[in-house]
Amino acid sequence: MEMLVVIAIIAVLAAMLLPALSKAKMKATSAVCISSHKQFGLAWTMYASDSRDTLVNIKCLKKPHGL
Repeated sequence: MEMLVVIAIIAVLAAMLLPALSKAKMKATSAVCISSHKQFGLAWTMYASDSRDTLVNIKCLKKPHGL
């Protein structure tokens, strides 16, 4: 009987904890995404600074057909 009570309490605690863990995971994913965007912007700015204030032309980055 006591074992069932312990299992029930653990189940209730787990049910309360799972939504909080889900929110924490979403915030962590968001932080990684924001950091990646910041790094990309910084790299783009540094490239422009080193290249007479010109930016990367996206069309030049695309691979030709057949490769």
